[in-house]
Formats: sequence, structure tokens, C-alpha cells
Amino acid sequence: MQARPKVLFISSWYPSVLKPTEGNFVQQHIRAAQLIADVALVHVVLSTKHQELTHETRQDPYEEQVIYIPKNELFLVGMLVNYFKIFMAYWKFAAQTKLAKPDLIHANVLYPIGLVGLMLKLRWRIPLLFTEHWTCYHEEAKPQPTRVQQYFLRWIGKKATLLMPVSLDLAAAMQRFGITAPMKVVPNVVDPLIFTPVQKRPHGVYRFVHISSLDPEQKNFHLLLRAFHQLKKQQAKVELHVISDGAFNDYAQLIKGFEFAKSIHFHGCQDSAGVAAMLQFADALVLSSRFENLPCVLLEALSTGTPMIATQVGGVAELVNDSNGILVASEDEQALLAAMIAIQQRQYEVQALHQAALQKYSPAVIAGLFSEAYQLVLNKDVA
Repeated sequence: MQARPKVLFISSWYPSVLKPTEGNFVQQHIRAAQLIADVALVHVVLSTKHQELTHETRQDPYEEQVIYIPKNELFLVGMLVNYFKIFMAYWKFAAQTKLAKPDLIHANVLYPIGLVGLMLKLRWRIPLLFTEHWTCYHEEAKPQPTRVQQYFLRWIGKKATLLMPVSLDLAAAMQRFGITAPMKVVPNVVDPLIFTPVQKRPHGVYRFVHISSLDPEQKNFHLLLRAFHQLKKQQAKVELHVISDGAFNDYAQLIKGFEFAKSIHFHGCQDSAGVAAMLQFADALVLSSRFENLPCVLLEALSTGTPMIATQVGGVAELVNDSNGILVASEDEQALLAAMIAIQQRQYEVQALHQAALQKYSPAVIAGLFSEAYQLVLNKDVA
């Protein structure tokens, strides 16, 4: 294998002007891969806001080509036209990156981008790898993929050269789902230059922070609200700070008029620097999810030296333990309340948490895992 393989990234989810935070964890994986490979990303977006094909490119920190295609709204016929345009755009622009012909394709999230990945794999006869982030393989996840999606997930998964789920728990869930391709777990990554440790100092109010999409099914923010309501009855000097690009106004209306609502502060959507600043400001992070894989915000909290309370779902237990926080059962309001009280009495070593993040989730570590994966598939004959 050459010293720096040429890797083309494609992804089902990726930030765009339509959805600025969607798949932002993919960006972090690409930056990590850039340490050991020459990389480029091509991402095609169906758009109702663009009247003509719009091609946006940038070269820093890596080559990124985002193509917006006007969405055809016609019933059935429009769907076929849209799929044709998407495939043709990938066919055209994937060959126009600085890589020319890549050595391998690194895709993120099997469906739907896997269909494009298989097309490009056949075109160049090169390996096709996938990083998988989707929670849909978990039996408790909602909504479950449709039968058509389930079929394509299994079909694409079986044709992949290598799958890289972000947690051991996700790997097991994918196998239960019926995907039997070779797997290598490669976690999400955190940027330690942004998520730097800050020593927690005693102050008058204990600050909890919650960072999520506020999706009512997955993130279960209602549970956290109920537990915080109970906590406020016992402790006056606690606050809950929320960062989200989700519909917090729905929750604001729900709690309007309650005294404890004055202690809940919504900070809207934030970039990485804003998230890091909030984690440094907070005393503890709280997640109340019903299902997860390996949430990036847990890695970010660890890197800033912020202890965590999280529900024991998905791959969360692969990260959260007694050394850095408290695990609670999903849907258990009393357990969550008890954890929010208990964590205030515990002491955590900020630098130790940060070092734990560096040892498992730094760009250098993830780049090393990608290098192993790339070497594995490039040293095989690919049909």
C-alpha cells in the first residue's frame, strides 16, 4: 500500500446550508483521516431552495465539493428524476476531485449513500468501506427503518468490503439485524484543540448542561425536565443549560409558568467553540436518551474534563463509568434525580478525564485506526 492512500468520502449525512449540523461528526472523521491519507469529499443535496445546480467547493481543511440539485416535486416521476440526477452528479463530480481515481471509497451511513458507493466501487473496482453511525439497528430505536430500507441496509452491508461501526454495541446490533460483513469498530473523534480542559471551581450555582437535537423519541428531554423539576424542589441553586438546534420553543411552552422554568436557559444552536465553552462553563453534562450509539457530546465533555450523567443505552457504557460520571437506567426519573444529586458531591480530576479522551478519541488515535482499516482492505483483491 502507498504511504498515503487516496480516499474519497461520501456520506448520507453531511452539513449543508439546508441542515448546518447534520452529520457534523463526519467532518471530524475526515479531518482525522487526513492525517494519514489524501482525502476529498463529494456530497450531493436535493434542495427546494436552489433553482439550478449549484456547485460549492473549498480546499481547507480538506477538499470538499457540495452540489445542490433542484428537487423535482412531481409525484413518483419526480422521485425517479431526483435519483437519476443524484447518481449522475456523483458520477461526474467524484471523478473531478484532486484524487482523480481514488484508492478506496469511505462512505458514512449505509443507506442511502451506499447505493452510490456501490456504483463507484464498480466503476473503479476499488474497496468500499462504511462508517456507521445510525441508531436504526437497535430494536428500541424509533422510527424503525421501512421494509425497503431494511432490505437495502442488509444488501449494501453484505457488499461492503469493511464496516466500521462507532461502538461495539452498534456492531452487535448490526449483526443481529442480519449484516454479516467484516467489521472493525472505529469510534467517533473529538478535537482536543477545541475541547480543552478547564478546572471546575466552586461557585454559588451548580450548572447542568444538556446538548442534543431534542428529538422527543430519542433524546427524551421530557425525562430530564421532570427530574430537574424534582431537583429544584430540593435545591434552589441549580441551573439547566440547553444547547440544541431543535424545537426548544415547544418545551418552553410546556413549562411556561412553572417556577423552575426560570432556571432553564436555552442557548440555541452553537458551533464547536460554543459547545466547548458551555461544557467548560458547566459542572456536569446530562443525557436522558432512550437509544444512542456513541454520542459525540460525551467525548467532548470528557475532553473538557466535564463529568457526565447518561442513560445506559447503546454504546454509552463503553465511555461513561465511575471514573468520569454516573450511568442510570433509561426512563428512570428517580435514578436520574438521584444521580443529579450524587454527582454534586463527587470530585473528578479534570486532566485525567482529558487524558482519557486523548487516549481513545483523539484525531491521532482515530487516524491510526483508519490507517489499519485502509491497509487491511487495500492489501486484498477486490472483485
